[in-house]
This record gives sequence, structure tokens and C-alpha cells, in this order.
Amino acid sequence: MKNKYESFGKTLVKKLRDENYNSYLKQTDLARKISLKEYFDLPRNEEYDPKLQKIDDERFEFINGLNDKQKEQLDKLILKMLDETAFNFLREIEESYHFKESICLVFEGNSVGSIYNEFLSGTFFGEYFLWINQFSEYGEYQY
Repeated sequence: MKNKYESFGKTLVKKLRDENYNSYLKQTDLARKISLKEYFDLPRNEEYDPKLQKIDDERFEFINGLNDKQKEQLDKLILKMLDETAFNFLREIEESYHFKESICLVFEGNSVGSIYNEFLSGTFFGEYFLWINQFSEYGEYQY
């Protein structure tokens, strides 16, 4: 049976996890493919802010200097941080539903904070972990 919140879950996973992780992978992709010398031999944009170029260079050097195991651990850490951020955000929505200062999401005309009992996991933030396993391009939650 298809969960009626499946499309909502897919969208959350896509926006809170997969798009952000994909952005991270794009930023680190070059550092995983070429050497430090090849990187510094690439043409530089004269119009690019030198402070930003320095940050880009330092990030490249950092990622490029990691061994395969360290890169794998960094990837898992980034996924974990994305998941924890989403989890905490969603938990705040559910747990503060009855407070004046709460954040509210509406799905199909209902406040998400008020429909948590309809979720398979019993909580809005718990459902996120089920949605990750079901919909994420990047696998399960990272511990």
C-alpha cells in the first residue's frame, strides 16, 4: 500500500538531503580527479575575488590530500550532518506545534505537526529516516 505522504517524503529527501549532498560532491569532484599540480596549472579567472580563490584553493588542497578512507569518512560525515539538520528541523516542527512561536509546514491543507500520528513511524522526524531509506539517491542514514 502506498503511503499518502510518499510524495511529501520524496520532496523532503530530495531538497533536504540529496540536492545538498550532490552539491557537496560537485564541489569535491575535481579534487578527487586531478593532482594538486594539475589544479594549480589550470587557468585562473582574473576577475574572481582573491579571497574566494584562496578559500577554493584551500578546500581543494584539503580534499585532494585525503586518502580514500578519509574521503569516505568525510562523505559519510557530510551525509550525517545533512540528516541531523533535517531531523532536528522536522522534530522542531512537530514538537513545537502547539506553541505560538512554532514553525509550521502545511501538506494537503493540514499542518504537518498535527498529522504525525498518521505516519508509519509515529513521528514526523522519525518518518524522515524511513523516507531516506526509500527515496534517497545516496543510501541510508549515516551513523
